[in-house]
Amino acid sequence: MSSAAVVVADRPPRRGSALGTGASYLVLGLGSLTFLFPFVWMILLSFQSLKQFYLWPPVLWPTPWQWNNYPDALKLFDFGTFFFNTTYITVLSLLGQTCVSAMVAYSFARLRWPLRNFWFLVMLATMMVPPQVTLIPLYIMWRNVGGLDTYWPLVLPAYLGTPYFIFLARQFFMTIPMELEEAARIDGASTLQIIFRIMVPLSVPLMLTLSLFSVLQHWNDFFAPLLYLNTKSKFTLQLGLLVFRGQYDTDYPKMFAATTTIVLPVVAFFFVGQRYFIKSVVLSGLKG
Repeated sequence: MSSAAVVVADRPPRRGSALGTGASYLVLGLGSLTFLFPFVWMILLSFQSLKQFYLWPPVLWPTPWQWNNYPDALKLFDFGTFFFNTTYITVLSLLGQTCVSAMVAYSFARLRWPLRNFWFLVMLATMMVPPQVTLIPLYIMWRNVGGLDTYWPLVLPAYLGTPYFIFLARQFFMTIPMELEEAARIDGASTLQIIFRIMVPLSVPLMLTLSLFSVLQHWNDFFAPLLYLNTKSKFTLQLGLLVFRGQYDTDYPKMFAATTTIVLPVVAFFFVGQRYFIKSVVLSGLKG
């Protein structure tokens, strides 16, 4: 190795570069704290007493900690019923949304059929249609087929595919080498075998990302259950929280305890899959 190469390799990082990196981390850290502060404050308020909650100036740290707010809130909230309903809708929608969107995306990314690019543009164009435009026609349609006060309007649309999911999956599939698929076809594999035995195992980051988006969409959905559900025993967590707020509007610590309990499963799911989520977003933008 030449002496010039040794000098370049041993050269310390520039002071300006280190300062720029430190400043970037500082800005990102302050931004993270800004976004996390409302969530942390909500958790701290959920452990306060009602008297402490109304103190002025506000007191952030609970004194003493009211641990009974959570069991009391969950008992008044009928958490078990609403949690089961929400989980039921979310899991069924998750299965349909991820599987159907992945198969449609595979056809756009790999298969050759007439007007493929045209129909892909048509599919993307549907993302520009505001949901408010189709709200009344969909409601009338579900009323005519007897779908009101059932879970069909909340679950069945997931099995028709989601344009954004299809676009994200298509971009990901296009990053997988074509040679793998060609080798499988030579060995006699069908299209479904290629999807479920090659594409899906290689697409774990993608599937987890789609699962995260699907869980967030259906777990936090408030408007669709409000529109289609009428029976309280069928309510989701979001509708149950609305009922709880109407009955115990002044007991804010218990209301924050119920809200924290609803949010925690989604936060935990995100932290478990965030590494795969970031990987999928990066790979989806490499080719297209």
